[in-house]
Amino acid sequence: MSVALTLIVLALLTIGVYVLCYNGLVAARQKVDQGWSGITVQLKRRHALVPNLVQSVRSAMDHESGLLDRILEARSTALAALAGNDHADVAKAEAALSDALGRFVGYTEDNPEITATENVALLQKQLEETEDQIAAARRLYNGNVEAYNTKVLSIPWTFIARMNNYATEPMFEVDPVEMKRIVADPSVGDLGLGPSKT
Repeated sequence: MSVALTLIVLALLTIGVYVLCYNGLVAARQKVDQGWSGITVQLKRRHALVPNLVQSVRSAMDHESGLLDRILEARSTALAALAGNDHADVAKAEAALSDALGRFVGYTEDNPEITATENVALLQKQLEETEDQIAAARRLYNGNVEAYNTKVLSIPWTFIARMNNYATEPMFEVDPVEMKRIVADPSVGDLGLGPSKT
């Protein structure tokens, strides 16, 4: 085989490896973006349920209006963070909203008459289902991030990633402070799960 032919074959192999690796990175990155989109859909659903829940229980919780105000304030902060699309801000805001909702759940467990009406019970059930969906979306997102990060950090993908400004993505995890609170008070359940950037 002549030198020229060898060089052509090597060039074609190099281009082929580059294209395959680049396309693999693009596909992995798309899955990360889709996973994040799934999380945002569920977070928006939770944000939509909160005002209805607060409105339904406000008259029964006049003496605890501060708790309800904190929930609405946390929701407002979470909406703003989600609009900004900064994962770290979203994580912090959602952890605060989860904490406020967890306190509400704890309060209603101590005062079952608050959730005695069908409307409040239905809203609370929908909120719990949404929390489950958020947890499922987070697991999917984290799985996609793990696969993507593995590519970004592995040879030969890492060279192509650097050339094209592909960087690793953070997982969307349970905030360590929130996890300690959940372990200390298991009655809070999934409502205490707040995503955070690690």
